[in-house]
Order: sequence, then C-alpha cells, then structure tokens
Amino acid sequence: TARGTTPNHGLFAYPVLMSVDILIVRADHVPVGKDQKQKLEVTRDIAGAFNATFGDGLLTVPTEIILPDVAVVPGVDGQKMSKSYGNTLDIFAPEKEIRKRFMAIVSDSTPVAEPKPMRGNTLYALLKLFTPASDWPEARRLFSEGGTGYGDIKKRLFGLFLETFAPARRRHEDLLRDPGFVHQVLREGRERAMAVISDVMADCRRACGLGWQ
Repeated sequence: TARGTTPNHGLFAYPVLMSVDILIVRADHVPVGKDQKQKLEVTRDIAGAFNATFGDGLLTVPTEIILPDVAVVPGVDGQKMSKSYGNTLDIFAPEKEIRKRFMAIVSDSTPVAEPKPMRGNTLYALLKLFTPASDWPEARRLFSEGGTGYGDIKKRLFGLFLETFAPARRRHEDLLRDPGFVHQVLREGRERAMAVISDVMADCRRACGLGWQ
C-alpha cells in the first residue's frame, strides 16, 4: 500500500461491508470524498447485479454526493486526511491541542519577505478550505505576496478553524451534559432504521426464495 503495509483480506472486504451499511437502509444519496467514489461503485454494482437477478427495485442504487471544495481534504502531513494516517484535526479536541496540531504543520523554508509556494502547500490548501469566498482574494495574498510568515498563517488558520466549528463545538458540549437525550435519540434512530432494515431483509429473502420468519 501507499504506507508500505501488506494488504490483507480486510482491504478488499471493507467495500462490501460498507455496501451493506448503505443498501440495508435504502440510502439513495451518499456523501463521500473523491477517494471514496470507487467504493461506492462497488455498492452500485452489487445493487445492480442483485436487482437484475432477483427483481428490479429490490435494492436502491445509490448516487454519490461529492462537494467540490472538500472532495479531498489534506491532513496535517500533506497526505489525504485519514484517521488511519493519524493526520486529522479533531473538531472537538481542546483548543490547546488543536493549536498545537496547526503549529506543527510542516512548512518550507521560504523567507518571510518572499511569496510562498501554493502548489502542494498544505497550509494553502487548508486556508482555502476554511476561508469564506468573499475573503479569499485577501487571504490568497498571504502567499502570492511576501511579508507574512508561516507562523502567522498557521495562527490565522487556527482562528478560522475554531470559528467554523464553534457552533458544533458548543452543541457537542451541550450533548455531553445531557446523555439522557443522546441515548433517546440513539434509541429512536435505531427503531427507525430497524423498520427499514426489516423491510429490506424481508423483500430480499422472499425474492431469493429463502422465506422470512
């Protein structure tokens, strides 16, 4: 693999497991990153083959939703952001920890007075991701013109990150203080999901001639 590890069966079986999670609840649209589109194609192939064999419409063939601005989000090390790479930015981590992650992003040795490279620059990609479109021309000049050091850019990016996720962080704190509500939502979600899952399983088993108890 890209990280030098030996692939095992799980690498190939995971897309099938993901397909089950999607098909079992009749999901028709699935938000994914650009790098996950291929796995969703496996889901579409499974659903299409099953429907062609046992009856049209038994399984919903899902469509991907890929937002162009976040199709691939870079991690703090420049690779695609992934928990398995350990390069993520935890939305709900303490501010001190988040700041430390931003300040640790590796940058090149371009002097403060000189323009900064944009292509392949993790800080540039993240800044573009978090900067509102109306503010982007001014933010872009931090790279296209000299005079701003990477340390200041990191601080600005850290502030934008906190600003972007402030509502979610507040909601997270509220939910931590009300575990009863969280458990209630989980129970209700499970009941709604199980109603759909039972219908899908019954339809598929009947179509396959397996019956249903």
